[in-house]
Amino acid sequence: MSRKRFLLCSDTHLCHVDWYGVPTEERMERLIKHIKDEYEKDPFEALLFLGDYSLDFWKWDIGGCYVANGRSETKEFMEGYVSRLFDLGIPMGFIAGNHEQYGYKKWNEITGYDRKDFIICDDILFILLDAFGADLDPTEHSDGTFTPADTEYISMLMENYPDKKVVLCSHHFDPEKESDTFKQIVSEKRVLCLFGGHVHLSSIVELSEDFGGKALLYTGNYSYSGVKNAPPTASMWGFRDLIIEDDKLISRYITPENEIILDGEKIVHPYGYQDIYETNI
Repeated sequence: MSRKRFLLCSDTHLCHVDWYGVPTEERMERLIKHIKDEYEKDPFEALLFLGDYSLDFWKWDIGGCYVANGRSETKEFMEGYVSRLFDLGIPMGFIAGNHEQYGYKKWNEITGYDRKDFIICDDILFILLDAFGADLDPTEHSDGTFTPADTEYISMLMENYPDKKVVLCSHHFDPEKESDTFKQIVSEKRVLCLFGGHVHLSSIVELSEDFGGKALLYTGNYSYSGVKNAPPTASMWGFRDLIIEDDKLISRYITPENEIILDGEKIVHPYGYQDIYETNI
């Protein structure tokens, strides 16, 4: 029996905001500790970050720190926190979100990665897309310009690795704005599922038959819940795993144990799973 496990994380937002009574630096320390703890508990073969590590580019309130004063909290996140995960010795992916609108050269300079990428683990091809690759290096505060999935890039990789099963990852997929070509690609049997961030939800969307009924699995957040008018525990800090075991695909949104302040009181949100998705492949 073969078993492969992967971990995906997004929307960590190292920035000026302290959510749920936890200072930002402490929250980042917890994130790194919890990823390492998860690896010790049940090792994963790759770690994929799907964007929004900062508010470097941001349209609202005080605006993004990079446009305002040239400070890159993405770089601080990379150097002060993500760099401490390299000792896991596993492949890592690191694509941009809508709050990291750096051009290709600057993005590589800051992170050491490309805005779009791919990772191969045994017979799985992870294709990491750039969902906000237009209007880069803005000089005014902005929340980014969504760009539909790059079907030429996906097709090229799938042609180059015809024997691999495919997992598509992006900071954001918008089913209503994606192309017919993309729908046809997703419908192919070898495409197992999609992973997205951006919406700060730990949830599962089963796409229409135009997409072959594939699942879009959201990677939640390690900042603030995207569930409106609900407590943070509705979509608590965490990350999502992907398990491929023989002919079965399993994905769980994992919430590490965390102490936060809710309505003026300290509460401990327990370790657990907020959802579990399972299907045959």
